[in-house]
Amino acid sequence: MDNRKIIQNTLDYIEDNLKAEINTAELCDMAGYSYVHFCRLFSYYVGLSPGEYITRRRLIHAVYDMSKGTTKVDIALSYGFETYAGFYKAFKREFNCSSSEFIKSYKSEKPYRINILQKEQIMISKNKTQKLLSHWNLQDENVSNIFNENTGRQSENAYYVGGDYVIKFSANYGSIKNSICIANSLAESGLPVAETIKTADGSDYLQDGELYFVVTKRIKGSQLKCEDIFKNTDIAYQIGSNIAKLHNSLKTFDESNYKQDDILGNVKSALPRVQNSVNLNDDFLKNFNIVYDKLPMQIIHRDINPSNMIFDEGEFKGFIDFDLTEVNIRIFDLCYCATAILSECFNNSDIDKSKWLEIFDNLVKGYESITPLSEYEKQALPYVIYAIQIICIAYFSQFDKFDNLTKTNIDMLKWIINNY
Repeated sequence: MDNRKIIQNTLDYIEDNLKAEINTAELCDMAGYSYVHFCRLFSYYVGLSPGEYITRRRLIHAVYDMSKGTTKVDIALSYGFETYAGFYKAFKREFNCSSSEFIKSYKSEKPYRINILQKEQIMISKNKTQKLLSHWNLQDENVSNIFNENTGRQSENAYYVGGDYVIKFSANYGSIKNSICIANSLAESGLPVAETIKTADGSDYLQDGELYFVVTKRIKGSQLKCEDIFKNTDIAYQIGSNIAKLHNSLKTFDESNYKQDDILGNVKSALPRVQNSVNLNDDFLKNFNIVYDKLPMQIIHRDINPSNMIFDEGEFKGFIDFDLTEVNIRIFDLCYCATAILSECFNNSDIDKSKWLEIFDNLVKGYESITPLSEYEKQALPYVIYAIQIICIAYFSQFDKFDNLTKTNIDMLKWIINNY
């Protein structure tokens, strides 16, 4: 059995026994390794020590249980904390807020299981991050977690550094390189983006082992909440116009530096895995195929979702996270943004989903206030929406931890087909 599988077995054991007593010596015996060798392997594959990982998983599960109404004291004791005060201190140290503040600020979703066999998992402890920040002379700044304000999920590849910076890390050098290039170029063109901060020796990034680290300025404001868009659909007009402004700037970049994607080819590959889940007739692919070659292509953001749009008191402040930037049909960003807004609120019973049609319409109108769409692009909008959903469903269905997302996106595609 390879080392990755052994560590995965350890992670599964921890997940199934979070309310029981777990110690590192016991995990070493299960793995059949010495204490030192096991801890080294665990940290290599997971990014945290066994003790740090166990504590983080207990805290994440505990706050979810609390959000469902179980008393704080009972939860703290059930997850192995001797007192609620001990739990409070551990939670505050890990998340920089109390459990009550966390539940009030973020939507709490059931934690998904970590599976390093299915998808790369990068976890870097705050202590290690603090030490690496010396390369930017920021080692005295406080390191805190970043949470998605729509889902409550903790970012797996970034931390806030003080109040003015963000540190991101990835094993994908190409992703980091493109993100730096895009951000710096857009900043030069006057668009509000998270500019890269150079290291003390003048580099744009730091390589530490197999990981690449980059520090950027933090755009003042907060992630856009989907509920706010449904309450005030005019926000979508503002988003659409800013997507168009972004596209106009990205047009000036050299496309040869970015990978080119083929959404039509992707949906043809994904459709067989999704066909049985939704009732999508044959006209969809036929009609999409007819207009596809007539759709303008250019460099796009590729991941415009509410958590990647920063607003402050109703005013747009900027896009973040250009890690997935690529060459694609330009209406992809509009359609992806629309599906992301619906996805984040789809299971919220307090939201009137029918307003999504107005939101999408305003996105398009906002875009066209800056850059008109061609008639072929207007014809293709529903096909691109369907294609994005099909590709997402096929992707999510590969991973156990995305079971809920898979179901939500299937239900969402059915709803869109019936209503759009």
